[in-house]
Amino acid sequence: MQKWIRTCIERLFFYTPHISQAKLTETFENKTILITGATFGIGEACVRKLAQIPCQLILVARTEEKLISLKNELESPHCKIHYIVADLYDISSSELIYQQVQQLQLKIDCLIHNAGKSIQRSIWKSIDRPQDIDRTIHINYLNPAHLTRLFLNDLKTTSNQQHQSQILVVSTINAKLFAPPLWANYQASKSAFAEWIKAIQPELKIHNINAALIYLPLVRTRMILPTAQYASMPAMLPTKAADAILACAAHNKRQWQPWWLSIAQLCCIVFATPIQFFYRNLLKRNM
Repeated sequence: MQKWIRTCIERLFFYTPHISQAKLTETFENKTILITGATFGIGEACVRKLAQIPCQLILVARTEEKLISLKNELESPHCKIHYIVADLYDISSSELIYQQVQQLQLKIDCLIHNAGKSIQRSIWKSIDRPQDIDRTIHINYLNPAHLTRLFLNDLKTTSNQQHQSQILVVSTINAKLFAPPLWANYQASKSAFAEWIKAIQPELKIHNINAALIYLPLVRTRMILPTAQYASMPAMLPTKAADAILACAAHNKRQWQPWWLSIAQLCCIVFATPIQFFYRNLLKRNM
């Protein structure tokens, strides 16, 4: 019964747009697509969908064994797969990725920012852990921003009147909601990149580059495993998240979010004081 209820909630609250194989092919055929965080979860789901299309994929992740496995499994005569081993915690990784793409003599048509770092930790437990701030800001904001900056000229060159170049940013609904305690580093870094993208969207559109933000709810990936309370909560499947991301590109949307997120935003504004009170008392009881 509990499983049935969870399934119903997931279908209602985590609905994503359907995108046909024909539309995917029309959008991405003969394109060069770079995906960060490509080896697991949402990134892997995107790779598997795109590998069915005649295109070139550049997979970026830090797990070389999985990158090789995906390349061996999915590469075909119509889909060429390259991979780059990089850890986006290292601030120099964006330059490394860019240089390796140049060595491949490829120009990017679509850049999918999927890699992310999530940390749930009290600020009191982070006093002697500066890496908590560094990791999230490097992976969720600084390196994606630098990658975008480095590939902008490629994206400008590959755009045309028939097909826009694409920047697709996997963000989180948290970036639009009340900032919860214990998630300060994650919230700040994801919000920073979302705001950065929104600020440059008009500049990019002038050159026919579409930058889309995809505000995802909880997705059932290995990122949520360290948070025990998420194990039994309803969550979106990675394949559905991939549909939302790729549909944004196919329909040149500026953003996608769950249908209920605007209602949740309004509630966060109206009930800001009670929410603060609730969190404060919850934390006191758990001390």
